[in-house]
Amino acid sequence: MKNGRFGSFSVLLLLMTAFFLPALAAAQPPTATRVSVFNFGTVNIEASGYGTTVTNMLTTSLQSEASLNLMDRKELEAFLSLNDLQQNDQLENVIQIGTRLGLNVIVVGNVQKRGTIIAIHCKVVHIEQKRVIFQTQVRALGDAGLLGEVRKLGSMIVSAIAEHASRPPEDKPAMRGPVNVQKRSGNMRVSLSWEDPPDAPAAGYELFRSSTETGPFAKIGQTTRPEYLDQGLERNRTYYYKIRSFNQRGQQSDFSAVIPAETALTPNPPVILSAEAHVRSVQMIWSPSPMSSDDPLKLKGYKLYRAKIEPGPYREVANILGKDLGIGVDTTTTLDKLFKVPYLDKGLADGEDYFYRVTAYNEKNLESEYSRGVKATTIPAVSGLIAQGDLIREIRLSWNPVPSPFIKGYFVYRSLREEADFLKIRKLDAAGARADGRIEFTDTEGLADQVRYYYRVTAVEDTEIETSPSVTVSAVTKGKPPKPEGLQAKSGLVKRVDLAWTASAQPDVAGYNIYWSKEKIGKYLMIKRIDGRTNSAFTDTGSAAPEKLADDTAYYYALTTFNKVDVESDLTDPVSATTKARPAKPLALKAADLQVKQAPLSWDPNPEQDVEAYVVYRLEGTGGGEFSRLETVERKNTHIDKDLKDGTVYQYRIQAEDRDGLLSDLSDIVRIQTKPRPKVPSAAKGRISGGQAELTWQANEESDIVHYVVYEKRWYGTEKIATVKEPRFSEAGPPKGKKKTYVVTAVDQDGLESDPCPELLIEGR
Repeated sequence: MKNGRFGSFSVLLLLMTAFFLPALAAAQPPTATRVSVFNFGTVNIEASGYGTTVTNMLTTSLQSEASLNLMDRKELEAFLSLNDLQQNDQLENVIQIGTRLGLNVIVVGNVQKRGTIIAIHCKVVHIEQKRVIFQTQVRALGDAGLLGEVRKLGSMIVSAIAEHASRPPEDKPAMRGPVNVQKRSGNMRVSLSWEDPPDAPAAGYELFRSSTETGPFAKIGQTTRPEYLDQGLERNRTYYYKIRSFNQRGQQSDFSAVIPAETALTPNPPVILSAEAHVRSVQMIWSPSPMSSDDPLKLKGYKLYRAKIEPGPYREVANILGKDLGIGVDTTTTLDKLFKVPYLDKGLADGEDYFYRVTAYNEKNLESEYSRGVKATTIPAVSGLIAQGDLIREIRLSWNPVPSPFIKGYFVYRSLREEADFLKIRKLDAAGARADGRIEFTDTEGLADQVRYYYRVTAVEDTEIETSPSVTVSAVTKGKPPKPEGLQAKSGLVKRVDLAWTASAQPDVAGYNIYWSKEKIGKYLMIKRIDGRTNSAFTDTGSAAPEKLADDTAYYYALTTFNKVDVESDLTDPVSATTKARPAKPLALKAADLQVKQAPLSWDPNPEQDVEAYVVYRLEGTGGGEFSRLETVERKNTHIDKDLKDGTVYQYRIQAEDRDGLLSDLSDIVRIQTKPRPKVPSAAKGRISGGQAELTWQANEESDIVHYVVYEKRWYGTEKIATVKEPRFSEAGPPKGKKKTYVVTAVDQDGLESDPCPELLIEGR
């Protein structure tokens, strides 16, 4: 009677469901489309918080549209939590959730922020058509423009839904029934569990039972969960079950396969001693029930069940026999003597809650009831990973430590791509946390400039079993330092160029490199490295260049900055400077000829205002040879070279010298001859006549001879005895037996005196 009453009530409930579900659906306007907006994800750290903001804005925008019936967010989240489902933009997942909820359309997307640009990526998924019917991207400039762009996005979504709502519905195939039905037979009860086909999520299930495999089957219950406990059955009897599902519209599926289940005495449930969480695994330990069992059969093994939420459904994850515990196939009866049964449940997700129950089963595979459940949370993946870029060939990472005594370290992975090609670059010990508790690591291995690198971090146990990777973060290394500003080059300096620039305010700048060229467009050679950011000047004297600086020559300079790893900036635009020119060659050098013992020189003054002196060079004679420096004449353009030899040829050249000591080219050569002395008087004769010593000679040809000088040679030397204007001279002759010796010279008007004529000997008679 009990089962009959329950069956009649189930039939009545099914009829009411079939009647009221269409009525509830009809309560909505015929044109209303059932829509849900999933939480928009965030692509990068800069977009944190914007996913929720955009989701709320878009929901508000769509709620005002009469043609849409927007699902309440609390109802959505409650359904997802109950069924262990997640909101994301994966098409298969979206269609599964939408189908189970009876939705027509689901809106998904994500938000990315770069600087002030907020980019919203959006897709509209049509559940019945199982495809994306609309996708777009909108961009907002800062928070001020975000609301307007979201409203535009809402209008586009409404238009896309309206366009596809007008299309005729496609014929749908019949729903597949539940699959993978599992049974647990017990004492006066049968526990059933099952799964939905991948393409047929259900809103509820109906269960039917029969005492024979061919029926008839009577409905015994209805549930919204994929499990059912049929209690109050007769002991030691076989029952047959089949199940069918229905969706939100009341559409029913095919029946599952018929499942037989036998009721009988079963072992007592085990006692779970501990559930210890590890990386993607849980170490379970249980013991046989300390209570004696009425089950006369031997204990054969244990089954471990797992669920994502405490109420279930629980799925079998392990079947543990004695041989699995090292006892041996023929000694299964000793299982009840093994007081601690260990099992490691592997392949789990990181940081997830898992609920466990254990059963014992006998030789006829009849299971006990579930043990009391325990909860274990696997070690979570690394969280809070942050990457700091804009550094010189380094990226700083930090993350929250994983709160588990089993974690001994962390692996750091790096890639140039966001989704693939990650390589392990470092293992860190778990003990090195900062003062704020976070773990940090600075990557400096082989990084390039202005490159984005992607990172993931895993936590590692002693056996180097890793958690799943953390979220991927990225950062960009710093680019080349900024090139210098304000470069100037000063012209007009003597064999040097003064350079000056504005000292960089960028703290990464470690110094400057100076480049040099003789052509504006050509190859520039580095001539000087200057360490220190605050330096702002340099004087090029040619000591570091390939050659010394020449006068009156243009040179070109460019400048770079460099950082601590010697990465250089771009070259500045070149600047040029011309060294100071030497004075021009002096012109119009003149010299007066036939001057007495001197050479008066004159020349045109140089045009340069800073010429302060002229250097006079002289060469004696008419031949070639090296001119010797004679005199430096300051601030005038004349000079008299004195104390020269008579009748000698002299050659002269001059150079101009400016205040910086620059010398011009030598002037043209000028040649002069000093005035020669008179010729030696010729045809000189001496004789005694009438007791007089008489001297005569031929008058000189020079027109400027003013007199002649008569000398007498005496024992102590030659003595001047007379000056005569005519070419003759007489005086008393020497006594008899005595002698006098005379010589005669000619003297011109400038006082130049010739050499003496040959000696004239006069002997007294």
